[in-house]
Amino acid sequence: MKPRTFLYFFREAFRGLVRNSLMSLAAIGIITIALLLFGLFYLFTVNLQHLGDLAWDKIEIRVFLEQNVEQVEEIGTKLAALPGVKSIKFIPKQEGAAALEKLLGNKNLFTEEDNPLPHCFNLSLTEGANIDEISRLASKVPGVEEVVFGQAFVKFLKIAIRIGLIVGMVFLLLTVCAVLYIVINTIQLTVYARRKEIEIMKLVGATDAFVRWPFLLEGMVLGLGGAALALILLTEGYTILIRKLSAYHNFIPLLPRAQVNSPLIIFLFTMGICFGAIGSLFSIKRYLKV
Repeated sequence: MKPRTFLYFFREAFRGLVRNSLMSLAAIGIITIALLLFGLFYLFTVNLQHLGDLAWDKIEIRVFLEQNVEQVEEIGTKLAALPGVKSIKFIPKQEGAAALEKLLGNKNLFTEEDNPLPHCFNLSLTEGANIDEISRLASKVPGVEEVVFGQAFVKFLKIAIRIGLIVGMVFLLLTVCAVLYIVINTIQLTVYARRKEIEIMKLVGATDAFVRWPFLLEGMVLGLGGAALALILLTEGYTILIRKLSAYHNFIPLLPRAQVNSPLIIFLFTMGICFGAIGSLFSIKRYLKV
């Protein structure tokens, strides 16, 4: 295709946007609202995953040893070799007693001779490690009396992340269908106002592609406009949210803006172009049959 032809397509697309400015603004507004929902879903998803990763890093398996066990170093070596174990930390019973005394506010709770607490190891896990399997294997190591970890919390965390992703994907799918329907009908009003022009072009021998290209570019420009507005609103709103929650960062550890900006830009502009292009293609389809 000649460069002059492309210039013609861009010029016609620009004329169409100016000529139908009100409908163009309406289409941009609808795309902006849709992409705001998409962006919110993206921010929710990545922060939920981030929260899950942070919580996973805090999960530890505590392995209590039998009383008067002597092969402590050997047991530690076997525990460190288990698949999914990132690191281990040995906590002697004296240190455990000191921590318990500090928690209860009662000094000299135990003497060295009558300390009933066992030695233990804290196992830190790699990402995605199978906690149940590690716990089972650790309990079979000779000298291990009991293995404890937050089973309820681990199960809740896995279920919460899975439900969040499933609900988000269903919501995303429904939003795509609804937005495409609205965008198609909105752009269709613009195309309807130019139906006579399309008929004349077809009658003088213009191909479907020649007629379609200006409308396709028009839709892509509308999508880019909606994406730009949605990006500004989301990034500024996210910045304000981070600032407001900065005092509660330990409880609500949101990802920094710099870490979500690049994927968010790519995501929004890709979706915006797709919405505009698909909306234009479906809108003009019926008027090409002359």
